[in-house]
Amino acid sequence: MEKTMSIEFGQSVPQQLFAVSDEEFLQSIQWKSKPTGDLMKGAQSGDLNRFCKGLSANLKSIAKQKRSGKLAAQMQWSTLWSDESVDETCRTSDLISLIRSARKLPAQLKKSSKGSKRKKAPDLSFDEISRLLVSWIDQISSADPLLPFEMVLLIELLENLGTRLAPAALISVWRTCLFSAVTLCFKLEETDFSELPEDQVALISGEVPWRAGLLFSEISGAKNFRQLGQQNLRDSFFDRTDTDGTPHADFFPRLDYWLITLTRATYAGQIWGKALWDQEAHERFQLSVEKIIAACDASGQIALCPTHTVSHLELLAAAACIAGLQSRSAERLYLKSLQTVKKRSGFFIQSEDCPSSQSDWAAQALMRNYWSDSSNLLVVSWNAELPVISLTAMGKLLFQGAWDFSLTVNGETVTGDGEWSCVCWNTDEDADYLELHMDLDSGFRLERQLLLPRNQHFAFLADIVTVTEAANIEYRSVLPVSAELAGLVDSETHELTLKTKGLSARIFPIGLPQERDFFQPGSLTFNEQHQLILQQQASEATALYVPLIIDWEPDLKRKAADWSRLTVSESGKISSRDEAAGHRLRIGSHQLLVYRSLKKAEHARAVLGHHTSYESVIGRFDTNGDLSPLLFVE
Repeated sequence: MEKTMSIEFGQSVPQQLFAVSDEEFLQSIQWKSKPTGDLMKGAQSGDLNRFCKGLSANLKSIAKQKRSGKLAAQMQWSTLWSDESVDETCRTSDLISLIRSARKLPAQLKKSSKGSKRKKAPDLSFDEISRLLVSWIDQISSADPLLPFEMVLLIELLENLGTRLAPAALISVWRTCLFSAVTLCFKLEETDFSELPEDQVALISGEVPWRAGLLFSEISGAKNFRQLGQQNLRDSFFDRTDTDGTPHADFFPRLDYWLITLTRATYAGQIWGKALWDQEAHERFQLSVEKIIAACDASGQIALCPTHTVSHLELLAAAACIAGLQSRSAERLYLKSLQTVKKRSGFFIQSEDCPSSQSDWAAQALMRNYWSDSSNLLVVSWNAELPVISLTAMGKLLFQGAWDFSLTVNGETVTGDGEWSCVCWNTDEDADYLELHMDLDSGFRLERQLLLPRNQHFAFLADIVTVTEAANIEYRSVLPVSAELAGLVDSETHELTLKTKGLSARIFPIGLPQERDFFQPGSLTFNEQHQLILQQQASEATALYVPLIIDWEPDLKRKAADWSRLTVSESGKISSRDEAAGHRLRIGSHQLLVYRSLKKAEHARAVLGHHTSYESVIGRFDTNGDLSPLLFVE
């Protein structure tokens, strides 16, 4: 064989090697050290039997670790979790089907006792699997090479069942992966990832080099390839998470795929005895997993992230364990409680730390009242033209999707620049509060308020429109309602109820008059597209306040409710509606006060006997008539 016909990581791969015999291919491998043992010496001499013996011995120890670990059931075939994350070819689909058949076969030969019941025979035997694998690999060519996802599938197959494959199939799979990995190593820096989603970039530039470097660790240059994948995964992870671990809102629609890649690569390092993360990265990975678990509702769904191949609950449980979260942590206990087959009637997990968080950089806020199967969860992102919200009430999804709006001023449509920013965030023992801002055309602005109390079952949402001079303002707020809910409109008032099994949420548009009046503008409606539409307007005004209260307290669902607009005064003078807005909602014996200053006041204002210099006040009146504040915003 010519000297130039060699294969090692970091060097150009002679294309002739693709077509040579197995003996010639193995003899062309450059090892990192002087060949020892059956694997290297068998390859050096072209002895296929000795090479297979050495390779099987290596794979046997890895397979044993994967089978005996706590996460064997979840992680052994976790590459299949990503089978919808890539644009599959027919060839890839065939490989996935073949691997699904292979995973049904026993990883070890077991002796059957005479009295044992005979189990149903699998669809395919290992001999048939081996034959089909060789036929599948025959489709690979230099013109139609192995895809990165196919390589990860084959690496996982080798780790799990390589010792059970026929020698010809074992060598065929191993050499195909090696050839493709070395080729990728040489071309990786030139690869254009601009059109790929972030999870695919992490898989191709990070997981593939990392896992191939582990499998082919004894080959020259493999360590550098493995470290390249390790560095790429670290860079990708740090570039897309805030310092507190919050993932950026941009890739929440594919967050599960991204987490799958990171979790799988971390697990592979643990199995092979090579840590993926340094201390700093490991701590942030733990924080990131905690943040994602906090965004998981009682159904096991990550808010704002569609379910793809794997259930979010299964993924998060595996990620929490692999990341090293304490078994008695609130996050692990929460997931464990959700996974319990025979669920209790309800569970509540004590935690000293508040799970709520907010990140300007990630353009996301997470509001959660506590860890429970009946907890309330409000997740908001504002990285796009419209904020996207997900509201779960007592474990039931209420709203999810883009929070849209339309605005006309003096009959002219007004739009915004789509650049939202967080202008206020507060979290304490009483409530979580978020306020967003966007500049509109002509110097106008739109602000949004979102509040979720800690110990009460309601949410407060509001829009504030501000214009530069007195005008006729017409505003329309559109909230996306879960498809599971039905809407019931009250015939006499503007109240509306959203219902599903186990949840009744009453909607109060407190900026509108309580009684329906044909001559009074404004409405709250629920359409066939499952949208909750609140319309409100003001004449000759410089500001408009559009508040909405959603209450799902079980004890209040049948209580009589009424609301009214309150008079606000400053130094004995009544403030106009575009200077300040005050509203009261009463449900049974519970009373809620909402106040918002729309223009800066020189002195403290009074509303319902309460004097305040704050911009925003939300609170409940106790039995003595004193205000118990949930929120003060200066």
